[in-house]
Amino acid sequence: MKKWFQILMMVMLSVLSLKAEFLGIERQKALRENKLILLSIEKEGCPYCIKMQKDIFDVPKFNQRIAKNYLHVSINGEDPTLPQALHVKYFPTNLILSPRDLSIIDEFAGYSDPASFIELLDIVYAQEFK
Repeated sequence: MKKWFQILMMVMLSVLSLKAEFLGIERQKALRENKLILLSIEKEGCPYCIKMQKDIFDVPKFNQRIAKNYLHVSINGEDPTLPQALHVKYFPTNLILSPRDLSIIDEFAGYSDPASFIELLDIVYAQEFK
């Protein structure tokens, strides 16, 4: 029993380390490229998450607009290993993070149509990099 617990703890620590390392890599890339981080927190089977993915993130013209100023990262909001700060009530939730300290600059909960979403991202980026 004790051995199983040790193995489970090692696996959990490896997963946490991998997630921290991944965001660390994105953070360094965003700093180098003068971009913000767009963190999309989604839930499996969420109809609005699927619609937003289909209407915005899978459309090349919108994806290119986002990639100009943001590094986009999607995560499963139901992952129990997520830090408490990333546990959200509504899906999808999109957080804009500063690459300097990973602080939350802005937050958009729920579905947004493509034009409004891109406009919001442009406004936040312009305000952050005045």
